[in-house]
Formats: sequence, structure tokens, C-alpha cells
Amino acid sequence: MEEERSPYEPGSPEPSTMVTANGNGGTQSSAKRLIAVGLVLIVSLLIAGLFLPPISLAERLAGNDGEQEAVAEAPDVAAVEGLTVLAPGGETVNAVALSPDEAATDERAAPMASAVPAGTTLVSDIYLLEPAGGAPVEGAVTVSVPESAGELRTLDLIGWDGSAWKFLPVSTSNGATLTSAPGELPQAVAVARVAPPETPVAGAELLPTQELPDELAPTLSELTVGTLTLQPDGTLAGDVVEAPAGDYRQFVRATNTGIFIDQEALASLLADEAARAAHQEELLAAAEPYDGVNLDYQGVAIGQKAAFTAFVGELAATLDEAGKELIVTLDAPAAIGGGATDTGGQDWPAIASLADAVYVRMPLNPAAYGPGELAEELIAWAVRQAPRQKLTFVFSANAVDVIGSSFQELPNTLALDQFGELTLADGEETIEPGTPVEVTLTGDASPLEWDGASLMYKYSYEQAGQMHAVWLNNEAAVSQRLQVVTPFAVRGVVLRGVGEASNGERYAAALERFQMGESIAEPPGATFLWTVEEGEDSIIASESGEALSYRWEGTDEPGTYTIRATFTQGDTQATLGTVEVTVAEEEVAEVEETPEPTATAEATEVAAAGPTPTPGAVLDPGDADAIVNMPANFRTGPSVAYSPIRVLDQGTRLQVIGRNAASDWLQVRPVSSPDEEGWVFASLLSVNSSVNVGALTVVEVAGPPPVSNVAPPVASNSGFELGGQAFGSPYGQMSYAGMTWVKRQHKWGPGNTGQEVAGLIAEAHNAGFKILLSMPGPVRPSSIDFAAYVEFLRAVASLPDPPNAIEVWNEQNIDAEWPAGQISPQAYVQNMLAPAYQAIKGANPNIMVISGAPAPTGFFGGCGSGGCDDNVYMQGMAAAGAASYMDCIGVHYNEGIIPPSQESGDPRSEHYTRYFWGMLNTYYNAFGGARPVCFTELGYLTGEGYGALPGSFSWAGNVTVAQQAQWLAQAASLSASSGKVRLLIVWNVDSQTWGSDPQAGYAIIRPGGSCPACETLHQVMGR
Repeated sequence: MEEERSPYEPGSPEPSTMVTANGNGGTQSSAKRLIAVGLVLIVSLLIAGLFLPPISLAERLAGNDGEQEAVAEAPDVAAVEGLTVLAPGGETVNAVALSPDEAATDERAAPMASAVPAGTTLVSDIYLLEPAGGAPVEGAVTVSVPESAGELRTLDLIGWDGSAWKFLPVSTSNGATLTSAPGELPQAVAVARVAPPETPVAGAELLPTQELPDELAPTLSELTVGTLTLQPDGTLAGDVVEAPAGDYRQFVRATNTGIFIDQEALASLLADEAARAAHQEELLAAAEPYDGVNLDYQGVAIGQKAAFTAFVGELAATLDEAGKELIVTLDAPAAIGGGATDTGGQDWPAIASLADAVYVRMPLNPAAYGPGELAEELIAWAVRQAPRQKLTFVFSANAVDVIGSSFQELPNTLALDQFGELTLADGEETIEPGTPVEVTLTGDASPLEWDGASLMYKYSYEQAGQMHAVWLNNEAAVSQRLQVVTPFAVRGVVLRGVGEASNGERYAAALERFQMGESIAEPPGATFLWTVEEGEDSIIASESGEALSYRWEGTDEPGTYTIRATFTQGDTQATLGTVEVTVAEEEVAEVEETPEPTATAEATEVAAAGPTPTPGAVLDPGDADAIVNMPANFRTGPSVAYSPIRVLDQGTRLQVIGRNAASDWLQVRPVSSPDEEGWVFASLLSVNSSVNVGALTVVEVAGPPPVSNVAPPVASNSGFELGGQAFGSPYGQMSYAGMTWVKRQHKWGPGNTGQEVAGLIAEAHNAGFKILLSMPGPVRPSSIDFAAYVEFLRAVASLPDPPNAIEVWNEQNIDAEWPAGQISPQAYVQNMLAPAYQAIKGANPNIMVISGAPAPTGFFGGCGSGGCDDNVYMQGMAAAGAASYMDCIGVHYNEGIIPPSQESGDPRSEHYTRYFWGMLNTYYNAFGGARPVCFTELGYLTGEGYGALPGSFSWAGNVTVAQQAQWLAQAASLSASSGKVRLLIVWNVDSQTWGSDPQAGYAIIRPGGSCPACETLHQVMGR
């Protein structure tokens, strides 16, 4: 927030003064510190201005609507150390400063010392004020904030009114002083720290058409129900929803807002004294079944500020007599900062002093919630205008429709309308057997885009020549925003829009986390789910992704099928549309029967054995229910959390006997051993078209035994986690894929301080992800300043928000990353890895240290000036004692063109770097199993969607996107079950670089935004 100016500006005529001060503050006895303060500020223009109605004193001093005018400044002399009294009327004020202990024994101050409110702690002296003339004095005080007081955000200026301490509104605060807003001076002032409430208020709003989620009710402290709307004749109309009983207070809401703010009706009401009185009685009657009224009247004209304040005071008194309370909802000022605020006709300090609680609407702009942004600035300003014990901030759980700089709440039920209707691309509702069907959403909305800073998805569309951006809200985004109020020790928060939420449990968690000072870490992923249904409960095909169209390959089975488009985000689902397709009966021509030839013994044997396996091929199950397309784990349950029984070979024929609820795992029996039962990931099988998967029995399986998932640092492979290297912020798709880590690479250079990566870390953590930072140096270095690099890593590890893992350098076995002629595993361990490990662990022992992954190569035939083969290099690292200086072995595997389960048969060569198991076992065995493996890059290259691969990458020319998706899922499954892999980082998630280094070909988010691998990883990770 910008520093606000004092309302007493320099540049006015110098005032005459009479000041006596000993400068000892609270260190002398009260008798010695009695000061006669004559601050006689004779400013003719100011004095004249004080008698010009109808402007208040505060407005004359601060300017209309808070815009400050130049008036006389008090001399730069403290009447009492830490206190300046500003009395523009020329009156003399006597002042004395007492420490809290001294005040307890002082006859006048003792009642003040004993009446400090619970939860409030004095952090300054008590400054006693006594006008020399005895009559109350108009003015202001500036009190210095003691250095020992600490954080300014929870400090208030309080004044003694003769019987109790009261909050004093503050006009300026520069971090070292607090200056009260002009008004009648209290008998004493002090600076106090306010403790946060033991349990902050967690409230919600419920409109007449909404229902309160059952899971949310136990979390709430208070609930605003219904909408009674102010009519032009001053009466109220509308409905009040009947909320379920709960351990929370209920307030009926009265408002003049809706599609527009009815300023005219409010102006008419405020101008008519009789109408005001009748309106108060109507509000009292409406509040009868409730605990009080939430008065949400907006657009008060500036000229009616006093009338509105008086109305609030009258209503508060009326309700109080009936044992009811008043909440007043205030709108955020039109501007904050620089000394200028525009609250229209709402007098915040006055209204806050009259109401039992104050609601403040928070900004809808998703970008307003970063550090130092508008939301934080608003709260910092608000706690200077109203007692924080009354301030309750209102956040929206609705979507937001943005046009330029205009932000409009949009009910979540309407937020997806722009995706349009679901239609058949070719319009044909009846098709022949085996004919593909394509459906599409007809709207003009763009594909979903993830914004990692706000934790929200958004899309855009054009309407009437204007571009709209629609931001889809979710509970994690709301939870993150709620945390902006925590440092200010305010009363609590309220959520709008939860009455339409289907995931009440998650919003309840958001409120509970807020009350504990925490936020929901993991944002929900969003996707479009396409299903083909036969009947009501039978799903025969499904696909998910970000595409706004879907192609179903069709079926040979005649019947009527329903294709459904569903938007899903976390636990929330919204059907976007359905279409029906009829597959006609196939016309069968009569043919003359021909006797079948007698099978020879050899043919019978071949048929019994099943199809001949071909690497990467999709096999025909023949007369079996299903067949294994590639070696697959045969597990005890339907996810990788269940232990494998054994590996089923490619070509194994199966009987399918059941499925899980999602149909992504099938329960099977091998035809060759029918007494065995187990589970196989469905994507690894070809299922006979005669098998209706949707009609299979859903088999419930007891949960797997718990797996210990130890947080970094890790000394053994006690858990497996998945992540991806990202260039943008595709956190939603990564989360859906089962990823909990994101990898970022920072090129270190001399002069780096560690702050260069702070933003990357904060972004990942705010999105609910752990972060691995890979820290190499410049390309083709001639030398490396090892000491400077190690100090850089120490600084990164010492950050207040540190990374979860650091990879020490990158591909240090080749001259592209290490000085030519100096490549040596011993030098890497002794000069870099060992000191880096000690520096990182010394700063933060919880950071996982991963050794730099060598480039996988057999080019050098050992070691030479240009590089070392990675197997030789790893053996050299092991001999140099590297195991003592790392938690995990870094590995890169990105040259596969065959399934990861395959251990031979690569058409290029039989070198171990061609194979997943070859890479894993070579690295793991080099250290004798003493450390787990971390694949810091594992990916499969395909040019599909981009075109021909560059010549040096042509070896991957036949790999398809479908294979990429399938192989990554299998690699994750094999890694999880191997007992050797701690972490797998997919290389990569979202690169768009395509050229001589085709990084985009490795990306799992493909051109157009689809992500087939997200789906297969989602399934295999059991998400």
C-alpha cells in the first residue's frame, strides 16, 4: 500500500506554538512528565472552513471523499516523546505518558490499565490527554509505533472515552506512526496489538433458489439467507430461503442490488423520515425468526452520507431493543492508496461504530490476490477504518465474466453456456455398423487454459464485438484467497455462491483450513469427459481431455447409443449435452455354405497358442475375452498401489470376469491358468468386441496395504511419485495425470543470489505441487567457479520458501555441459556434488539432493576429452563415494521407441540405453542398490501433429501419440512396482519448441491442447 500523507500538509503559514517537553517519554515519573502543550495553530482559512456547513471536520481536513487539502502542519517537535497532538482550533492540551505498569498505580490511569479488552495487548505508553479549557477538543493525534511492537498489520490505535477503550480510525500510517482521523480527542490514546480470534467466523450466503450443501453446514458460524429487495415505495419484496437447522446464526438479507443497483429507491427512502421509520419496522418483522439483519444497501449518494449513517444508527437501535443484531455490507472503495479513497455515501468509521459486524465485498478480479495486490491493500486500509473484530470479508465462489476491466459474478451453472450445444458433426443420427461418429460442441468458447497464479481455468469468447474471459472458480482457488485475511486478525470470512456447489465437502475443507490458517494445497483438475452409453448404466467407451469434439469409432452391434459430454472439475460435474445415435441392423447377404477345411494338428496348435506377439502391436484376442498387447503387471487389485502377482507376457489370452467402477482396470483369469485371478490395466489389453465391459460386475476390493511415503530427504525407495517438466503452468492437466511434482530448470551464472528461483518455487507451491529445481550452468563452459555455484545452492536452500528437491548440475559427462578435457566423475563428486550436498543439507536437511543425470550415451567407448559413456561415468561416481552425497541417483531416459517392458529387440542396437530396464538397472546396480533412482527426464518422442522429425531424431519417426501415452503409463507402473524408483519426471509436459531440437515432440500436451498421456497416467496412477 502506498504511504498515505498526513491531513496536515506542509506549505501553510507557520503556526504560532507554545510547547514544553522533557523528551523522556515513559521513562520518567508521571509528575515529571506533565506537559502543558500549547499547539495553537492559527490558520485563518482553516478556521473559517470549520464553520462552513454541511462539510464535516474530517472532510475539511482530508478533502472531499478523502482527497486531502493543504492545511497547516504541526511543528516538528513532539510534545511528549512518541506523541504529537494536532488541535487546529488553537486549544491547549495537557499530555502525559505512562507505561502500562505505571498506569496501573496512577489514580487517573488505573481504570484504563485494568479495562484493556481481552485479546488486546498494549504495546505503547498510555498517553493521557486533558484540554486546558476543560471542554472537548477537536483534532487528531500521531503516535509513534515502538520498534518492539513488531508487525504493523495487527496494531490498532485505541482511545479511552471515559469508561472503555474504543477503536480510533486512522487517517495515515507510514509504518512508524499512526495518525488518528480528525474528531473529538479522547481522554487517552495508546497503540495496541489485537490477537486473532480463537476461531474466526466462517460464513456463507444462501439465495432463495439454492440449497446449503449438507457437508458445509457443520463448518459455518453464520449464514445470510434469502433476498428481500427494496422496492420504489420503500417496502421489501422477495423470498427468504428456509435453511437447515445448524449450530450457526442466521441473518435475513435486505438489499437494493440485483441486475442493477436501485439507487433511486434508496435515495427516496433516505429522504423520507416516515418511510425510514416504516422500513425499520418492516426489517424488524422480517428478522423475527432470525438472529438479525444483513443490510446490503449500495450506491448511497454522497449527499446522503449523513442520512444513511443516521438510518443505520436508528435500525441498529431498533434491532438491539428486540435482541437482534445488525450486519452492514459495505462495498470496496473505488480507489485505495496514495491518500485517496472513494467510499461514496458509506461512512465506514461511523457505520462500523454502529453495526454489530461489517461485511466487506472482496474484489472479483482473479489477479487481485497476489502479494501486495489490491485484495491485500483493501484489507490493510479497512482495518484502519473499522475495528478488525467486526470486519468480515466476503469472497465469491462463483465464476467471473471479465470484459476489459469490468468483472461480473456468474453462477457456476451458467459459466459453461458458451461451450454451446452438443451436435453430430455430419448430422446423421442413424449409421451403419462400424461407422465412426464425431460429435462437437457448437459454442465459440476457446479451449480451457490453466492459470497457475489464481489456480483457475479460464476460456474466452466473443459476443457483440466484445471479448469475454470466463474464469471458472474452484474450492482450491477460494481457499488460497481466504489466506489473504489471515495476517490481519479480522473477524472472519463469508462465501457467496456455495449454495450451488455440488462439492460442499471441499468448500467445507476450505473454510476449516482457513480457520486453522492453512489452505487447500491441491487444485482440482478440469477436463471434458466423453462417454458412449448403451442403456442407463452401461458405458461402452469413454475419453477425456481438453478437446471440444470427440470421435467414437463406432460399433458393429445394432442399437441406440447415447453420447454424452460432461465437464468435470474435481468432484464437480456438469452435463453439457447428449446426442443419440442409432446403429442399424447389418444386412446379411445369403451365401452358399462351404464346408470348413479340417484343421491340421499344426494349425490347431497355433490357434491354441494365440497370435504371434509383435512388439508394440495391437493383437486380436480371437475367441478369448481379451489379450495382452504388451507385457503387463498382473496385480492383486485395481491400481498400482496393489502388489503385482507376476508379469503377463504379450499375447497372453484372458477371460474377463469383472471391472472396477471406472472400467479402467479389469479383473481377469489367464486362459492357460484359469485358477488364477488378478487385475490388469485395461489400456494394455485388446478386449473382444463381444464383451460388454459396461455390463461386467463391478468388483469391490479391499484397500491396498498402506505405503510409507516419506517426505524428502529420502534414503530408500519408500514411496513413488510422479511429476513433469513444465515450461508454462499446466498444473490442472498435470494434477489430473497424477503428478505431484513439477520440474523447472534454472541456468546458474556468476552473481546469482537465489532470488532468481523464488518465483518458480512460489508458483509451484501455490499450485499445490512440490518442485524439483535442476541447476546446470552455461552451455559449453570453459571453467566452473565451484565455490560460487555451491554458495548459490546454499542460498536457494536457505530461502524462506525452499524447493523440495535440487538436481546438482546436468549431463556433466559431456562437453556441452562441462569444460572439455576436464570431464571426470571424481572431479564432479569432489568439487561439486559433495560440497553442494553439505551446503544444501546444512541450510535445510529436508531438501532432497539428486545427482546430476548424465547424458545416456555409449559414443565415447569409455572416457575421452569430449565426454564419458554414462555407465563408465556412474561407476566412477560410485567409486568416488557419491552415494554419501545424494539422496537419489539422477537418470535421463528419452530415446525409447519400444514399450518400456521390452528388454531386447530394438531395431537400432542392443545397447542398454535403448531400454527402460537397461537404464534403470545400470544406474541402480552401479551403486549396489544403496540409493533409489530418480528419472529427472523420461519421455518418448513423436512427430505426430508436427510433421517429419529432424534428421538426427528420425529414429523416432514411427512412434505415435497413442504409443507415447501408453508407454509413459507403463513406465510409471513399472517404476512404481520396481522398488527402485523414487521419482519419475515426465519429459516434458508442454514445450512448444519445434526445430532442430524437437522438444515439443516429447510434450504430452499435443497441438490443439489434447493430452492422451494425461488420461493413461491418470488411470495407471489410480487418480
